[in-house]
Amino acid sequence: MTNNYKSLRNTVTITRINEVQNVAQRHNESHKLSGIKQFLCRYFLPALLLLLVTGINWGTAAAQDRAYVTNIFTDTVSVIDTSTNTEITTIPVGSRPIAVAVTPNGTRAYVANQNASSVSVINTFSNTVIDTISVGLGPSGVAITPNGASIYVTNQGHHTVSVIDNSSLSVTATINVGFAPFGIAISPDGTRAYVTNLISNSVSVINTTTNAVVTTIPVGTRPFAVAFNAVGTRAYVANSSSDNVSVIDTATNMVIATIPVGDAPIALAVTPDGSRVYVANQSSHNVSVINTSNNTVTTISVGFFPSGVAITLDGSRVYVTNQGSGNVSVIDTATNTVIFIIPTTGSCPFGIAITVGLEGGVTASGVSVGGSIRTARGRGISKTYVMLSGGGLKEPVFAMTSTFGYYKFEDIPAGQTYIISVIAKRYRFTEPTRALSVNDSIAGVDFVAEP
Repeated sequence: MTNNYKSLRNTVTITRINEVQNVAQRHNESHKLSGIKQFLCRYFLPALLLLLVTGINWGTAAAQDRAYVTNIFTDTVSVIDTSTNTEITTIPVGSRPIAVAVTPNGTRAYVANQNASSVSVINTFSNTVIDTISVGLGPSGVAITPNGASIYVTNQGHHTVSVIDNSSLSVTATINVGFAPFGIAISPDGTRAYVTNLISNSVSVINTTTNAVVTTIPVGTRPFAVAFNAVGTRAYVANSSSDNVSVIDTATNMVIATIPVGDAPIALAVTPDGSRVYVANQSSHNVSVINTSNNTVTTISVGFFPSGVAITLDGSRVYVTNQGSGNVSVIDTATNTVIFIIPTTGSCPFGIAITVGLEGGVTASGVSVGGSIRTARGRGISKTYVMLSGGGLKEPVFAMTSTFGYYKFEDIPAGQTYIISVIAKRYRFTEPTRALSVNDSIAGVDFVAEP
């Protein structure tokens, strides 16, 4: 059995994945095993034997997460180490930085400089600006496609969206939307960009393949921000003047619910499991927590004029920028209480984005592979093993999913083809094993269980 496993591991390449699936199917038929038993016998038991004989690395600890915070009045970005909740450096950027987004592989942060009509590109390993890109008038929102290829920037003064290519660092398209576009979010599958139009009281929906607006959705008054749940079935819009959140069914692009929150909601974020939405209410100095199962709301007091919200990958912490207090509130999602307040040296902290695993950087010889394991309903599957084998690995390595179904492998040799597999006794997957060509860090390698 071990020889069969070694043979399979050594002969599989990305171009022969279909052949692997055919071999597995024949093996199933000949031994009359269920899908999960076949997988355990073929992959898990040999790997367990290797663990007992030689000792296997069962996943490496994730490096420190960092939060990037834009400081409007000092034209800087604060970098916060979320493991210690301390500011570790500040980065000079353009005039009035208002929004920030980080690429999925964590290597770059894009900052919208509202008064400079530009976007600063930060190398997150050196925490220095490596380029500045001119966009439209008054850039106010930034979002990045899940594959990291394109950056979408709202230009409030020109009523447009600029599309930046992450490779060439140049604007490749300009899209006309509604009046005074501000917030923007990309759907988890990368096919749509939702843009909030402050004056039009609407959301423009952009097809990211054609970069054309396909529909416009009426929402509340002065919509500031938009965010998707992890499976992309719902988009939540913070309406600052009507003091509520519009819930959009993304299948129909219709508003299906309107939820009252605090005064002047201008930012929001959804937990990785989709169970809650955290909304920053600027004028009531608090955060509304929406239970998405029944749309009920609870409230958490934070600093003065909260303006930005970001949630850690594991969903355990919410970071809220308080522009009036000059600090960041850290909320424990288990208790919905503020457990830490982080002062920032910059003035008027506004936008915030959190990235994962950047300590020491990612080199060409050591990249990361990560994603999630979810049910068909979008719930994360915890305590599930994912196995990575082949390529530049001497033996398989394993990672266990977090409470919300996320996993990550660190220090994986680049330029190789690997086999990645999910091991879950209670669930079946249409494609439990895949070939994966790894040339750079990859996020979003997700497995969804059958209904």
